[in-house]
Amino acid sequence: MRSTLFLFCLTFAASAQTDRGAIAGAVSDPLGSPLAKTTVQAKDTRSGEVHKAVSEPDGKYTFTGLPSGTYDVTVNLPGLKGFERKAVSVEAGKTLAFNIRLEEGTQLSTLGEDPLAIAADSRKHAPPSGPTPRTKDGKPDLSGTWWQPVTVDSGKPEFLPWALALAKERGDNNRIDSPQTHCLPGAVLRLGPIYQFVQSKDYLVEISDDDNPGFHQIYLDGRVLPKEANPQWYGNNVGRWEGDTLVVDRSGFDERVWLDQELHPHTNKLHVIERYRRPDLGHLETEITVEDPGALAKPYTIKRVSELAPTEQIYEFICGENNKDLPHLRGK
Repeated sequence: MRSTLFLFCLTFAASAQTDRGAIAGAVSDPLGSPLAKTTVQAKDTRSGEVHKAVSEPDGKYTFTGLPSGTYDVTVNLPGLKGFERKAVSVEAGKTLAFNIRLEEGTQLSTLGEDPLAIAADSRKHAPPSGPTPRTKDGKPDLSGTWWQPVTVDSGKPEFLPWALALAKERGDNNRIDSPQTHCLPGAVLRLGPIYQFVQSKDYLVEISDDDNPGFHQIYLDGRVLPKEANPQWYGNNVGRWEGDTLVVDRSGFDERVWLDQELHPHTNKLHVIERYRRPDLGHLETEITVEDPGALAKPYTIKRVSELAPTEQIYEFICGENNKDLPHLRGK
């Protein structure tokens, strides 16, 4: 009986191992240089399980022991365009060679947003430990300066054909019509390279570095969103507390602002719900649900995590004073 059980266990273990595969490759920046300490995520499209691998000094990474199936592979680094490849197939007993080369973000690697600056910033990350700070009324205090959030789950956006076509047109035209290029606010879902929250009882002010004007107010005084909102670049924003989670309701966005750094548009039906949670002193978790029946087949949700940047400071940014990008941009 024991022999039979032992043989069964060996057979089961061998079967489980033969049903596994691997992904291996290297991560590089837009110039082709290897990127070290970069997190690559592979999300099992069937189970939803997320696997993570961190690149070595030579940029190489490896996933081993992956159940055979398809995976959504993503990489997100501040200042660079997020990488995503859906339905990457992993076969049992095989290693898939999968190299990842990141592309320029909306800033086109201008000074401060280039790969060297990004790498230098990443070395500064050392979030302090400690309990969640709280305000006098017991609510979590979200105040502080934060590094640009890292996307841990990009969701599954399904844009309508017209929105996909317009995003492609903007990319093919070298983003020459980007609002940021013309000293107007960045995309709705863009935040950073660093950003700051200043919290009081009745409102929260969000200040984003390298944006113009770079700030907007979130009202916490119990008001509701207007039924006929005056369109604004940062939308109309009201918040409420659900336990220790701050829920921010946003609508009424100016249609000239782009939705994201992947160049997608939105319509006047755009509705964004942000959920902020500070689990400890050094981290801020954000969940963003985006719905827009005019541009999306269905809503999707993004999950991000930010680290506290207590030694960093946001300096004033007046885009029109020294905007050298525009004369050098050429469309097609």
